[in-house]
Amino acid sequence: MAEENRGHGFLTGLIIGGVLGAALTIWLVARIRPGGRGGAGVGSRAGELASFIKDEVLGGAREVIRRAIEEGREAARSTRADIEERLTKESED
Repeated sequence: MAEENRGHGFLTGLIIGGVLGAALTIWLVARIRPGGRGGAGVGSRAGELASFIKDEVLGGAREVIRRAIEEGREAARSTRADIEERLTKESED
């Protein structure tokens, strides 16, 4: 009975994922070409979609990564300063 539930859950997840993927694709294409279908070919639309993904999605990811790296550097600086201070106090004692 557990195997039947897992199969049913997988199928449900597959269908929901497909629907969400299709909806996301339609939404992204609508953002690129608000006028709907036009004279541009499929290749041109695919290029526009790739450009949009590169600029919007990857650009946002780059910014998040950049911030995380900077926060990590700041934490390392702070930790190093704390350790150096402790070592200085211990050597004075």
